[in-house]
Amino acid sequence: MKKETIYLIEYLRKSIHTPEHAFYECIAQTLKALELYHPSRYTLPQILSLMHHQNQTAPKDAQEAVKMLDSLLETALPLPLQEAKKTLFMTLLHSNFPKKKSFLTVSLELFLSQLEPVEKSIYENLLAYVSGLNRALSLFFVLSLEEPNTFTPEALVHFGETVHVTLIELLLNEEERGHLSNGLKELLGVYLSLYGKYLYM
Repeated sequence: MKKETIYLIEYLRKSIHTPEHAFYECIAQTLKALELYHPSRYTLPQILSLMHHQNQTAPKDAQEAVKMLDSLLETALPLPLQEAKKTLFMTLLHSNFPKKKSFLTVSLELFLSQLEPVEKSIYENLLAYVSGLNRALSLFFVLSLEEPNTFTPEALVHFGETVHVTLIELLLNEEERGHLSNGLKELLGVYLSLYGKYLYM
């Protein structure tokens, strides 16, 4: 499990001509700074070769690698944490789109079809931020299962805050940062508490 996850992280950070590269490079370098992980020097072809020799399915591209990583991470999380994440996201939608929340009781598809262009942009930014943050925190969670003594609460907070800054820079333009930064910072605290609960309590 850990080896498969590491290969995918390395694949994504070495896919330098994709939008995913900067985010996964940030994850790797932040873990390195915390002395929790040592990024490899393997080239992309070498990583693919290693995956092949380990009988691991190699992704066709970065988007497929992200889907494979999501699947691996999700199956490694405790079911209560998975459910709590879903509940939290629905709560976010209810609180950020109060006039449209009735559509959520029918389906997410109907809710999305009712969003105006500005609302849709807010939703897409929120979804991208939450998805990125959850990938990063889930990775921290999975790696910590094998080394719980080094993946401390302090490391979790530092890691989360660094990933937060990177996501803000990658996802939002200057105007959007002015409107969303404070709210997303509060949201980071909620997610750190949620993951910390299942890691350390």
